[in-house]
Amino acid sequence: MTDNPWIKKEPTTLPDGRVTHGPHPKQQQFLLHAHTREVFYGGAGGGGKSQSLWYGALQFVDVPGYAALILRRTYADLSKPGALMDRARTYLAGTGAVWNERDKRWSFPSGASITFGYLQNEGDKYQYASAEFQYIAFDELTHFSETQYTFLFTRLRKTRGQLEGVPLRMRGASNPGAAGHFWVKNRFVDPKTRAAKRVFIPATMDDNPSLDRDGYRESLSNTDALTRAKIEQGDWDAVEGGRFRREWFGRWRRDPHGPDFVLAWPGAGIEEEPERFQWRGRPIFQTCDPAASATTAADYFVLSTWLLSPKGRLLWWDCERGKFELPEQVSLCQRSYARHKPQFVCVEEVLNQRGLAQLLRRSTSPAMVVRGVSPNGKKKLEHALGAIVLASDGRLLLPDDSPLFPLEDVVAELTRFTGDNAQDANDDCVDCVAYACSDALPLLGPPQGGRAPGMYLPKALR
Repeated sequence: MTDNPWIKKEPTTLPDGRVTHGPHPKQQQFLLHAHTREVFYGGAGGGGKSQSLWYGALQFVDVPGYAALILRRTYADLSKPGALMDRARTYLAGTGAVWNERDKRWSFPSGASITFGYLQNEGDKYQYASAEFQYIAFDELTHFSETQYTFLFTRLRKTRGQLEGVPLRMRGASNPGAAGHFWVKNRFVDPKTRAAKRVFIPATMDDNPSLDRDGYRESLSNTDALTRAKIEQGDWDAVEGGRFRREWFGRWRRDPHGPDFVLAWPGAGIEEEPERFQWRGRPIFQTCDPAASATTAADYFVLSTWLLSPKGRLLWWDCERGKFELPEQVSLCQRSYARHKPQFVCVEEVLNQRGLAQLLRRSTSPAMVVRGVSPNGKKKLEHALGAIVLASDGRLLLPDDSPLFPLEDVVAELTRFTGDNAQDANDDCVDCVAYACSDALPLLGPPQGGRAPGMYLPKALR
């Protein structure tokens, strides 16, 4: 790798004005795995993923007969300005390599070639059925299906002779997310499911000195929490596709024509008129998932306030979320209880997290009705079942416009919740809504009209 004249060490100006300075340490690590069959380079945006695939393709272009293939999912992805095919034109300018526009192929003086292609539809993989490559790279691998990826192994071969010293390499690079997230994570990222012969090289924007990292982080600060976790941190757990779906959640907001009234829209695509009702006097309660400490390794403290509509919809009225020491958790609970005046607060009491409930029971300003709750041995997914069913019924509503409510953090956690402790980074908001459905709703008295309290529960749990 170090003596390959085609992998430039000097700065190169790309079409979008950025300057690349040659392989950075993580990219060099990627290239040093030349004799590893499968390597995946992935994680955060700006980590130099596409450029790493390009360097990998160049490694053996001095060998006659060598052929490489670089794939994107669509031709539009392949051909847009600043994409890898466009960058290659600047990179190879004046080198003696020749571009064939019809075949989207670079031919090198040795007779080697690098071809750009795409697999927009599942059947497009068969266009390569008679081809032979020694290097195949998938740029943004999570945009491809697993069957597209595995089929291309049938094209990874070589003839004996002049290609004897050329390794067969399958390469991928991607951010988390997109349709192929889970199969890519299972194949390369998760050490429990990754085969020993496969290599995962995680990379972040800090591994790419060519990038204006401060400017990129400022741009990402305008996105939602889920997107930031995927792109800025390369978090493979920050992905929708868990047990809750974003489209399930309804919305509520204060009626601007009557601030004592609420307009509530059911979720899950339910076609109904907004429910309008006077919120004062409606059942209101709280649930709290304490945190052992404020250290970065600890779980979040979450205190949620809930309001029940006349039609049995559960409105997430307020939410405090953060990392706080126990005295501050007590103060937050007291202030919130005094502000919202709930009928009671359910506080998780498990293992070393009994202290908050005990201290709140001693509170006199205000005096608080505290109910201790626990999962009672249920697994995470089982405990969350009531909340999942309630949300899938379109009856779990989030605020439409509440500047202090950590809306994106709540939605991000819910939509990536799988119920698997090994996969879920945080589940404190999930615990709060689980306690609201499994413990708090049954504690409410009969609604007007004498109907049973069970009408508040999701149908599957009545």
